[in-house]
Amino acid sequence: MRLLCIPHAGAGASSFNRWLGLFGPEIGVVRVQLPGREDVADREPLLRVGAAVDELATQCTAFGDRSVALYGHSMGALIAYELARALTTADRPPAHLFVSGRRAPHLAASRAVLHRLPDKDFADAMAAMGAWGAAGRSTSFLRYALPLTRADLELSEEYAHQPQPRLACPITALYGTEDPIADPDEVAAWAALTDGAFAIHEFSGDHLFHHRHREAIAAIMTAALN
Repeated sequence: MRLLCIPHAGAGASSFNRWLGLFGPEIGVVRVQLPGREDVADREPLLRVGAAVDELATQCTAFGDRSVALYGHSMGALIAYELARALTTADRPPAHLFVSGRRAPHLAASRAVLHRLPDKDFADAMAAMGAWGAAGRSTSFLRYALPLTRADLELSEEYAHQPQPRLACPITALYGTEDPIADPDEVAAWAALTDGAFAIHEFSGDHLFHHRHREAIAAIMTAALN
């Protein structure tokens, strides 16, 4: 089994470094690295979900006949969902789709669009959400993070959901009780997008709750995949 982990806006593969030792040998964690960050910072960030799906679907062919499960947080959940649909259409449906910190993609946005804001207002909005942590106001950090996060939010905010194809794989959705971005009822709405089983789990914390609770989340994933 390969478990593809897709990060949130502005983050890279390293955000899942501490997840590697949380699974048994039967589940191989693959930390997805999207263009424009960390070791591929020289590549332009992708601005549309379809472009990210095309890139990741190609990578999935390298797994041969191994089963694939998908996990995405926030922006990553949106990409994971569309990747699950692409794999299903190609007769290679994922074993499971895990999503966290993201409203169901068929729901209309309930919050203001951010990626078009001027730099200062955009940085203020990120700080208000706790997205960048303590480093979020340093000049060097902003020089790197601001254009990348803006591009990632454009990818997410310009997305338009299409009703087909539906998923048949199980979906497990996760949310934080203090998340300012995804309300519990918005997360619960993921149930409408699959003909398979659905489960939802609540955790304490803000939008980045998945880091604090990674051991419990890994246990939920392991149980679902066994």
